[in-house]
Amino acid sequence: MTMLTLVGGGNYKLLHKFPAYSFSGGRIFITKCCGALDVNSPAGNRNLIEKTRERITNDKVEISPSAYDTAWVAMVPATEYSGDRRPCFPQCLDWIMENQNADGSWGLDPGHPFLIKDRLSCTLACVLALTKWGVGQQLVQNGMDFIASNGWAATNNNDQFSPIGFDIMFPWMVNYAKELDLTLPSTLTSHADSLRHIQDPEIRRKQSVQVYALEGLGKSCNWKGVISEYQKSNGSLFNSPATTAAALIHCRDEKCFEYLISVLNANCSGWVPTIYPMDIYTRLCVVDTLEKLGVSRYFEFELRNILDEIYGSWLEKRDEIFSDITCRAMAFRLLRINGYDVSSDEFAEFVDQEHFFDTVGIQYGCGVSTVLELYRASQARICDEAILDKIHDWTSAFLKQQLLNQSILDKRLRKQVEYDLKNFYGTLDQFGIRRSIELYDARHFQILKTAYRCTTVHNEDFILFSVQNFRISQSRYQTRISQSRYQEELQQIERWYDECRLDRLHRGRKILRMSYVLTAAIIVGPELSLARIFYAQAVVLTFCLDDFFDLYGSREEAFSIIELVSNWKPETNYCSQEVEILFTALYKTVNEVAEKAYDKQGCCIKDVIVSMWLEVLMNFAREKDSWNQNNVSTLDEYLSFAWKSIGCNLCVFTSIHFLGIKISQDIYTSTEYTSLCEHSSLVCRLLNDLKTFKREHEEGVLNSVSLQTLDGGISEEDAILKVEEIIEYNRRKVLQMVYKSKGSIVPRECKELFWKACEMAHCLYSRDGGDEFSSQRDIANDINGLISEPL
Repeated sequence: MTMLTLVGGGNYKLLHKFPAYSFSGGRIFITKCCGALDVNSPAGNRNLIEKTRERITNDKVEISPSAYDTAWVAMVPATEYSGDRRPCFPQCLDWIMENQNADGSWGLDPGHPFLIKDRLSCTLACVLALTKWGVGQQLVQNGMDFIASNGWAATNNNDQFSPIGFDIMFPWMVNYAKELDLTLPSTLTSHADSLRHIQDPEIRRKQSVQVYALEGLGKSCNWKGVISEYQKSNGSLFNSPATTAAALIHCRDEKCFEYLISVLNANCSGWVPTIYPMDIYTRLCVVDTLEKLGVSRYFEFELRNILDEIYGSWLEKRDEIFSDITCRAMAFRLLRINGYDVSSDEFAEFVDQEHFFDTVGIQYGCGVSTVLELYRASQARICDEAILDKIHDWTSAFLKQQLLNQSILDKRLRKQVEYDLKNFYGTLDQFGIRRSIELYDARHFQILKTAYRCTTVHNEDFILFSVQNFRISQSRYQTRISQSRYQEELQQIERWYDECRLDRLHRGRKILRMSYVLTAAIIVGPELSLARIFYAQAVVLTFCLDDFFDLYGSREEAFSIIELVSNWKPETNYCSQEVEILFTALYKTVNEVAEKAYDKQGCCIKDVIVSMWLEVLMNFAREKDSWNQNNVSTLDEYLSFAWKSIGCNLCVFTSIHFLGIKISQDIYTSTEYTSLCEHSSLVCRLLNDLKTFKREHEEGVLNSVSLQTLDGGISEEDAILKVEEIIEYNRRKVLQMVYKSKGSIVPRECKELFWKACEMAHCLYSRDGGDEFSSQRDIANDINGLISEPL
């Protein structure tokens, strides 16, 4: 019987849906462009840890100014409030006049080839504001020159990042420019006219479009009705300074006025961001980013406090979360995977793709990033969650189609979508961390009504710290001389392998290096060295013994090993050299593990480990006898014992005593622990079966697939579907137990290791052509990235 190969254990881009929060308070600060990253900075980890902790704990949201929104606020007249025909917020005019780019434009990242369309929108808005109040004539001319030279971008949807609502808001601004006697290029005005004709049937049919881009409707909008229906408790319309300013231009409202005052007071610099406030969404992104970059363990207390507060907001159904699709999906995912009780019922309105994009998606500017976040939320589904099943079906299909259509302009986002779709179940910790580091961009921006950058989430400190942290565990760090922790541990395991004479077993798979590397990818942290080493040793021994029982050992030799383990006593004479090598290696290793575990836990677990090995070996023999005697008749009978030989419980139990947590007998003898072991072992076993059943059939070995097709049973296709259903059920049961915190006696670290066994199996068996130990080429890049390839 072929064993499981191993038993073990952001990136938010364009078209991100805008977070519509009603959270009041919090200061916003202007951000500066990041310079080139120096990943070999002499700044020590301690300094970076403290700088990162400061970003986490203070209440500042660092976000770039929005020239587009600032221009709209600048256009609000003071007439209704003082009787004068003058701007209500002159400080915004001052900021506009002081922040024109050298090329005559306004907006983020002048010179960025994909942001010309965005700067076109920002520039026209600023030109309108200056012209309306008769100031900055030279700046206006500079802006008009930029518009004349770059008006082509207004019609370009292929290689330009388009601001959400551009085709609604831009035509209104073009029309207003005519009212102010500004002469725009004819191609621009004709394009705006055509857009207005297209708008009529579409916009009127889809109220959601109007709601998002209200400023583009001008006087035709029923502003009093909009304020009555959509105004938030903080006085804003959708937390958008531009939309709120447009309402104030057309309709006096004290709460809108007070909201704009609060936004300007938050930074005291005369500008406004494209969204305010965005506290909860930003804090969620910080938690998610630090987890993906592999450094969240340094800030467990701070991140737990954030999640506790957000969970309180979730239970209160706060508007900050529930009016924002992306925020709701991210909050659900992060809360659930961290043990909070959240219901998938909150996503019932998103189960239908067409309805989503017609009534919800456009309203909130949903694009690939938002759908990707919904897709990720569906990954956290457990048993009997039809809502998330439906969301997973349409979001995965949508994302795949976007890749096929090559419609994702952002290269990093495209790579992230590809990776998430490919590794739905099997992203190993360290492999995923490396990819997250490679995809992280300290200069990342997002697109709402304009491009903006939030350096609370995307900054040099995060990437420098994560790179240094990863390199400390990698092949060489800075000096390129010192041995890495992983290399040292691998050398230690190689010495153990040689001392146990396992290198003299010339038959069977050679899996020493792979076993350790994949173990290191799921058990992360310098303090967990013993856990990694003993886990990898258990995997190696399991495979050596499995190959011996399955491939080349005789029946007499197999039962000799079982008897030796049962007696747990070395002998002077063995029936073969292979038996001697295998038993003495097992004897030496188990005794060492038990001794180290006693030092850590204060109790002896030798008898427990020996009994686990005895059970695994007896099931090896049972499988061999069962196939030879052809006495397994049903799938249920197969499942009743096949999971016990996969070795999942053995590997997890061996290592959990070295995770820095207290493991008592009550834990590993509990029903909860036993259930975790059975469900995770079944996932691993059946995934192995799906990838090896054809080869095993040729070898005369039955498994869960071929067993169902015997003697004219069901078709091979139906047999595979049945096995996949069983895998999915057991996978969800494992997740359900991992996520459960109330009433659980098994430590979270232990439960997660069982889940990582499932992740490992999904990773290894997602590729065609057999198990990864038989064909190592597909995972070579991940291994090199973990051990040797420099970042």
